[in-house]
Amino acid sequence: MKKFLLFSLLSLFFISAFNNDAYAQRRKKKKKSSKTDQYFDESGFANKLWYGGGVNLGFTGGNNNSSFFFGLSPMVGYKVIDDIVSIGPRAGFQYNNFRVRDFSNSVFKANTWAYNVGVFTRIKAFANFFGQLEYEFENIEFADGTVDPVSNKLNTRRASFDNVYIGAGYNSGGLFGYEFMILYNANQPENTVNTPFEYRVGFTYKY
Repeated sequence: MKKFLLFSLLSLFFISAFNNDAYAQRRKKKKKSSKTDQYFDESGFANKLWYGGGVNLGFTGGNNNSSFFFGLSPMVGYKVIDDIVSIGPRAGFQYNNFRVRDFSNSVFKANTWAYNVGVFTRIKAFANFFGQLEYEFENIEFADGTVDPVSNKLNTRRASFDNVYIGAGYNSGGLFGYEFMILYNANQPENTVNTPFEYRVGFTYKY
């Protein structure tokens, strides 16, 4: 009888220990999965992100010169306050090809690259319209009008600018959307012939 009681108690102990261990493992797995679920659920970090970008493509020509350019400008936004306020980084690069014909009918070429990085804050004012404030560091390469006698190519130089843009735009909304905006560079250098206004057209996902 004593052996039976001892065996029963030992059996209950091992069953209880096994159940506790299994319960702890389930809680541990559930805790791990819950962190992942929290990251991807409707209120999680991943679902507060939206993505966008633009493509620059064009060709100009005239007065014995021509240029071709191509660029990309991706951006990522984080919805700080629902769909109203977003912040995030923005970057871009652009490739340019210049061709110039001189009086002797010789053609000189130059390939240049420009890039920019920055951060923005976007506020959706009403409906599909929004305002945007953006800081951008820009580094550009340009042909200076002189020719390298060895390579017979146009010489290039680089210049950097700190741009502060203020503007507004329209976004179509939806899972995949399109947008356009106009921005004013409040930090435009005084000794430049470039316009302080910048026009952008792009696409967004989950904005």
